[in-house]
Amino acid sequence: MRRVQLPLFWKFSIAIASTVLLFGSLNLLFIRNQVYKTFETQIEKHGISIAKSLAERAVEPILFDDLSALGRLLAQTKSVNTDVKYIFILDHNNQPLAHTYQEYIPRYILDVNTIPKTKDISIQILKDPADKNCIVRDIAIPILGHQIGVIRVGMCEREFQNEFREITKLFLRMVFVFLLLGIIAALLLSYIITSPVKAISTYASKVDFNTFNHENTNQISIKNQLSVKLKNIFNLTDEIDVLSSTFNEMLARLQNAYRELKSTQESLSQTEKMASVGTLTAGLAHEINNPLAGIRNCIRRIEDKPENLKQNKEYIAMMSEALQKIEKVVEGMLNFSRKQELAFTPVELNQLINNSISLVKYQLEKLRINVKYVGFEQNIIVNASPNHLEQVFLNILLNSIDAIGEKKQDNPNFLSEIKICISENPNSITIEFSDNGIGVSPDKVAAIFDPFFTNKKIKQGTGLGLAVCYNIISSHNGHITGWNEPAGGFTISITLPKTE
Repeated sequence: MRRVQLPLFWKFSIAIASTVLLFGSLNLLFIRNQVYKTFETQIEKHGISIAKSLAERAVEPILFDDLSALGRLLAQTKSVNTDVKYIFILDHNNQPLAHTYQEYIPRYILDVNTIPKTKDISIQILKDPADKNCIVRDIAIPILGHQIGVIRVGMCEREFQNEFREITKLFLRMVFVFLLLGIIAALLLSYIITSPVKAISTYASKVDFNTFNHENTNQISIKNQLSVKLKNIFNLTDEIDVLSSTFNEMLARLQNAYRELKSTQESLSQTEKMASVGTLTAGLAHEINNPLAGIRNCIRRIEDKPENLKQNKEYIAMMSEALQKIEKVVEGMLNFSRKQELAFTPVELNQLINNSISLVKYQLEKLRINVKYVGFEQNIIVNASPNHLEQVFLNILLNSIDAIGEKKQDNPNFLSEIKICISENPNSITIEFSDNGIGVSPDKVAAIFDPFFTNKKIKQGTGLGLAVCYNIISSHNGHITGWNEPAGGFTISITLPKTE
């Protein structure tokens, strides 16, 4: 199920809007229930007061049968009370004596409210069909204790309802204003909170090994100007400051951890390099001893015939060539064994591979291993650290030599071969080292790049060679993998980005 991303602004807005609307609804309900009841009570009291006053003042006109005076009394009372809809007086036979209607009393009003003999007041609520917006409270009060009639006063709630509507509109306007202010507050809060979070996210996405390579990683400031000003005024700190501090501390710890890891990797790389030097010692001694033997032979010949200048010149030239060969071997070994920083520069792959092969020349000749080259016709340039890449090639070659050596113990006469293939792709260079040695157990192929994994006999390998190779190739933004060949043997494939 796809997750829907809801920005923090909308979360705040929904929360604030829900709170404001809930608060407004509850208050509107309170107004309708409490304020409406208060208005109802007041209008009833006012109507009862008018009816009682009229009941007292109407006694004399009724007894003297002065209907005109009675009519003037009702008309005067209605004129000074705008919320009175009608007033009329009924005799004891329920016949109208006087009223404020222009013609006659509607029948539905006449019969809607009858007061029992046992009650002193009766109130009925009705709607005027002629005026649907007017709710009438019909108040009936007996005159002189039900002896001479009943007075009916109809109190219209129109003005009250209009006033109530105005109050409701005002309240709804206030709710709208608070809702608008809440949304503005949500926007402000989301800006204050999301700005540092976005700053952290942006900075975190840019943090990589190149960032940690600098001596001092710049600490991020995840505050915005608005929050800074407010906090400076009141001298406050909050969770944002804690987040900023914690994030910067985490960056510092990551930088220290990266430096320690880098130092450890360099130490392991140098350790493995020294182990390789130990492996190459026999070949180094062979490459040095042969020229030295030639030099000793030349010296002996010169001592035997010091007067033969032509012969001596030839021997001196041979000695110089032998010394140059020794110098080249020693220089190559010193360059390889020297600890060097990872420094990228354009280098020729062919030359680096040939340098590595020259270091294992003795082992190749001793085991009669044929080296087959594919794709060496053209010089391919890559941006790399020469010493480190040469270490990778040497480690792979030594592993192939050891694998072939173990196979030759059971079959000394098989034709051993190491195939080195260089191929260009649109955006990368691939170098493959394939041998026909013993290979790797299928269940262990996935672990060949793990530290301290080795397929060699005890005390014949450190288990760091391919792990170091993996780290070096990764630092070159490349990829290294390996697999068993169907016909036997093993292949290590290295892919490096092509130099632009």
